[in-house]
Amino acid sequence: MVTSKYEPRVPEGVDTTRPSIARIYDYLLFGKDNFAVDRAAADKLMESRLDPRRLALANRGFLRRAVRFLAQHGVSQFLDLGSGLPPRQACTRSRATSSRARGWCTWTTIRW
Repeated sequence: MVTSKYEPRVPEGVDTTRPSIARIYDYLLFGKDNFAVDRAAADKLMESRLDPRRLALANRGFLRRAVRFLAQHGVSQFLDLGSGLPPRQACTRSRATSSRARGWCTWTTIRW
């Protein structure tokens, strides 16, 4: 199990005794919004042959490429139907690197 000196502040209503798929995904992407229970579950998952970290990073790479492509073609609003945590640097960084993109990029995350 990976331990960290940093533990994020626990928002009201968040159960840190059970792993969350959103926080596991955050950990796989080298994020900071996860807890020891999430890291332990992710580490157990990484023992499989699926290589979940590589898959998560590939998924995020596809998201960045798709947003960049759409932004270059005039799309400026994006809706992320995800597991709860907003994607870090997905929209704004891709948008900022788009030479034809102008204006603001709106990103909305819907929690299920």
